[in-house]
Formats: sequence, C-alpha cells, structure tokens
Amino acid sequence: MNIQDIKFGNNKPNNIFSELSKNAAKYIKFDDNGKPTNSNKNTQIRKFYDELIMWHNKVFTNQNAEQRQISFDSNIPFIKMLKAKVAYAQARKSAGTTLVNENFRKVFNQCIDEIQSVETLRDAKLFMEATIAYCKYFEETKNPNL
Repeated sequence: MNIQDIKFGNNKPNNIFSELSKNAAKYIKFDDNGKPTNSNKNTQIRKFYDELIMWHNKVFTNQNAEQRQISFDSNIPFIKMLKAKVAYAQARKSAGTTLVNENFRKVFNQCIDEIQSVETLRDAKLFMEATIAYCKYFEETKNPNL
C-alpha cells in the first residue's frame, strides 16, 4: 500500500472511504505473505479511533464554523500527540508481540499528518471508521480477499 495515497480535504480521492480504507485494513491486518498478523487486534486499533472520535466531537460540538475553528486550533496539539501514543503502543509487548505494528503506525500517522483543518479532522475520523470496519471483517474471516 502506498501510504501517501491517504489524502484528506480537497485532495482526497473519491475512493478514500472505500478502496483505500480496505487496502489500509489489509495492510494493517495481514503480513506481506497474506497471513494475519499477531499485532493490531481490533481492541487496540479501536482505542486510537475512540480517542480520535473524542477530539472530533470536541471540535464539532460547536454550532458555528468560527467556534469549531477556535476549538480545532486549541486542540490540534493533542490530536497530533496521538502519534506519540501509537509509538508507545508499538514499543509495548503483550504475549511476546507488539500491541500495534509498523504498518498500523504508518497508516495512523499519515491520517494524523493529514489533519490540518476542521474538514480534514472529519475526513480522518471517517477514514479510520471505514478502515476499522474492514479490519473487523478481516479479523473475523482471516481472508484478505473481499
């Protein structure tokens, strides 16, 4: 998967929430040989998505665009801090394997890097929502073909 294809805002491709999120989920859930990874359990991935939702909701609870922008500006450092939290999870081990692997970190960091505005925060949330849906499918079926 080319991580750089994950773009939000005016640059987002038409298939960002479909084919690209499906490809991201495959990249996260399977190794290069098509075998399921031991890392990246849905509960771990969901933790980061849940925090992204929390920041999204803090920004979008404001009624008008000006208030949303003010909220976004004050919260963006904390949103960017999610990258550090993913790095920490990648360094931690449970039952001999990391909680998340390099592929998840790359996808998630690209999403966070793309967040530059209120609109791109919404796009990041939607992309991760679609990706997690595909991850759930792949974790249940253990089949990279959909």
